[in-house]
Amino acid sequence: MSRKSPARNDVTRSLIKRCGYYLSRAGGHRLQKSQAVRFVTLHGHRFKRVILRDSHMAAQIERNLLTYGPSELLPAFVARYEHEVWVEYVAGDRLASGDEATARDLATFYAAIHHRRARTVALDDTLFHDRLRFDLRFLRNVAVVDAETTGALHELAERCKPARVRVGFDYTDPVLKNLVQRRHDGGLCAVDVESLEDDQLVGVGAAKAFLRWADPYRDAFFDAYRRASGTDLRDGFAYVELCFLAGYMKLMFLERKRRHLEAPAFERLLGRCAGGGYAPTASADPGASPRDGSVGAR
Repeated sequence: MSRKSPARNDVTRSLIKRCGYYLSRAGGHRLQKSQAVRFVTLHGHRFKRVILRDSHMAAQIERNLLTYGPSELLPAFVARYEHEVWVEYVAGDRLASGDEATARDLATFYAAIHHRRARTVALDDTLFHDRLRFDLRFLRNVAVVDAETTGALHELAERCKPARVRVGFDYTDPVLKNLVQRRHDGGLCAVDVESLEDDQLVGVGAAKAFLRWADPYRDAFFDAYRRASGTDLRDGFAYVELCFLAGYMKLMFLERKRRHLEAPAFERLLGRCAGGGYAPTASADPGASPRDGSVGAR
């Protein structure tokens, strides 16, 4: 009786999982997201092609990259044609794992990202709080969080709701695979261009980094951000993190990515707020300004 090798078993499981994923998409049981990435070399120069589902999404990426402007923090925009976006290929080394030094580099990266076009607006003039209430209600209805936790989260939302919030550009998907160290200077570059988004609550990208890999390095991140920007991101961050977690958990549920449904993250947030984990630190220099492109050379 023959036995399949472990490698062959892994391939079989992967194929089964992939087939199940596409069948669930075809049946309308999960949110649909479709894009492809290709790399092209023309006259000795490398480019990255991002092929999207429709031209609207491509136009939005083009608009964000052009509005944000040239920066070594992101791949340089080249062209858009219908539903494709072309950017410069960034020669760099992907980050194998996150550590405290990487968290500090990421903080300096975000200080520079937030420095452009960030503005302060009245929360009541935005839809952030309405969206938060709807997201929390949805998570309770589908039993991602229980009634007691939902009540505590609604109470926290009202208690930490700021009168004014910072809104602007943020990089919303800072998972390690989307970050590279540029080979020519060791600085940090975020290569997933569709994750540069405008009109975001400033700090949502940091909240995702904490959820996915940077949580042990929160203090190092906040301190590095304050040194680079002159702003203490901890001020009002509980509200930003709550908005992020509610929206992200809803999305993971609808995409049926159950391994990313981390309901305990809400309990950790409640615990931090109860323990004063977001108390602002010593006042920072308001005149400090990050120098774009100076991120993370080690």
